[in-house]
Amino acid sequence: MMKIPTKFITDLSPAEIAALIENHQANQNFRVRNRSHAVLLSHQGYPIDEIAQICRVDRDTVSGWLNLWNESKLAGLADEARSGRPRTLTPAQAEQAVSIALLNPRFPKRQINEIAVATGKQISELTLKRWLKKKTTSGNGSS
Repeated sequence: MMKIPTKFITDLSPAEIAALIENHQANQNFRVRNRSHAVLLSHQGYPIDEIAQICRVDRDTVSGWLNLWNESKLAGLADEARSGRPRTLTPAQAEQAVSIALLNPRFPKRQINEIAVATGKQISELTLKRWLKKKTTSGNGSS
């Protein structure tokens, strides 16, 4: 009979358990909540296959999460920085751009020019359109 290898997190302190529960219940990032839940389930004695089924991921993914916990504790559960182009405008400048655009809603070229004068940076019409759509559909817009 072949033994099925599994791993468990056995040595959690009360402070770590409390931090994992807090992460699982209140963290804004779903992936961090899911990873915290997996570590807690492992600590409770659930095998990797059951944790994978509960978290709806592959068993290798759960195994990786447990390895990350063993290596880096809570810091290992957080997402790593993702690559990508840096933002053109700061969040404050983006708010200013949206405000400027809402003053002249029918003249996109004029909006872009006024934003460039106000911020010193050029953005595309598509970017401005995306920000305006996000602003007006998120419930905090003036529409």
